[in-house]
Amino acid sequence: VDEYQDTNHAQYMIARTLAGDGGNLFVVGDEDQSIYSWRGANLRNILDFEKDFPDATVYRLEQNYRSTARILDVANAVVSNNVYRLGKRLWTQQDQGGLVRCFLAEDGEDEARFVVEDLVERGLSPGDVAVLYRTNGQSRLFEEALRRRGIAYRVVGGIRFYARKEIKDVLAFLRLLVNPADDEALRRIVNVPPRGIGGATLEQIEHHAATREVSLFQALREVETDAALSTRARNAILAFTQHIEGLQVKAESAPVAGIVDALLDVTGYRDYVRESDEKDSRARLENVDEFLSACAAFDTGGNAGGLMAFLQELALLTDVDDWDADAAAVTLMTCHSAKGLEFDHVYLVGLEEGLLPHATALDDEEELEEERRLCYVAMTRARKTLVLAAAAGRLMYGKAERRRRSRFLAEIPPRLLDMIERKGAPKQPPSRPGQAAPDQFKVGTRVRHAKFGSGAVMYTAGAGAKRKVRIRFDSGQTRMFVIKQAPIEILKGGNR
Repeated sequence: VDEYQDTNHAQYMIARTLAGDGGNLFVVGDEDQSIYSWRGANLRNILDFEKDFPDATVYRLEQNYRSTARILDVANAVVSNNVYRLGKRLWTQQDQGGLVRCFLAEDGEDEARFVVEDLVERGLSPGDVAVLYRTNGQSRLFEEALRRRGIAYRVVGGIRFYARKEIKDVLAFLRLLVNPADDEALRRIVNVPPRGIGGATLEQIEHHAATREVSLFQALREVETDAALSTRARNAILAFTQHIEGLQVKAESAPVAGIVDALLDVTGYRDYVRESDEKDSRARLENVDEFLSACAAFDTGGNAGGLMAFLQELALLTDVDDWDADAAAVTLMTCHSAKGLEFDHVYLVGLEEGLLPHATALDDEEELEEERRLCYVAMTRARKTLVLAAAAGRLMYGKAERRRRSRFLAEIPPRLLDMIERKGAPKQPPSRPGQAAPDQFKVGTRVRHAKFGSGAVMYTAGAGAKRKVRIRFDSGQTRMFVIKQAPIEILKGGNR
């Protein structure tokens, strides 16, 4: 059985049954590369192998034939912090190689700009380069930065950002706002989310539009009182046209991010994605939020022309007429998609609390360990050079947000990193995310949690490393945490 660390319980039982009483079973696996618990993989299968088969012989294959010694040193330093592992330390007979480089960017755009400028300055062939990130939405900034420099790229295991369904849906709404005669845009979203304007109703509207020689949106206005349509269909059409007309008025003066935010709210698009049966609904919501960040970046960039100018800029950015599909291309992919692959040069980006490790794992030790394994997998995709990057600030959900460097960066000894000084980024090794002493967290203290945001301490218990706090967040949620184990910081001036 290959990739034994990725087996689920059913596969484990099949293997045990096939092995029989004699235990005639040969498996290959690496517990440090177990990154698919969300697909049902059970890490215990490999951790308990010697317990399940007491007579088994275990061979540790620790020599690595891919990466330089210094890349392995960094990867080993990170994954060695996990508790749930059998234990090994990769080594190689290859050259030491250069130090792993680390860049601390001002924001997400600065991070993407650095990566593109760095690979150009180093004279790297695009085909030898991979940019790895934790979430699909992170690809947008790198796609845009590469396009601006005319560098070919391909998104592996995913779709180009602006070609993703949810982004095309939102763009169709926006196109309809600036041009009500855009029939293609209307066809795409007239029943998205489902609102009772199905195929048969749309066929009647198409016929009316052709007969009257008007746009589909004008036809919708004209059939609002058409008795030939069912009452349900007429009500749905009336609600849709009112939504669009209300948004058109807003689009005349509001910033783009404000228009999109209103659009998502009025149409219930987020709920539509969230309630869909698709397993990737979380990733799709992250893409919607990343698009909102793109809108906010446009608004704050001193651009004139509002929504129309925004759509024109996107049209230029995503024009594929002159795109050479056969050109050597930079690979953009998630850390999960990179498993099993290797590249001469790897940029691992977004090393921040809430991204890597992901926000959903911050309060669960086992999930945190899987995030650490994911980081280890990403690092060991590199053959010759590895560059790590994090941003001090990032647009999240369309709003500027300060970021905390990933704990995984803090787990790397400073002597193993070459800090890159550029555009005011401090040339100093990343430190463990700062946290005040537990006894400084008192009732009323204003704090920030990496996942839940800002809030106030309502209650404390215990002392020292075991001190707990109950926090009421500004969102209305209330949660209890062990201070030493949670990504919490006291806000400036937070103590009353």
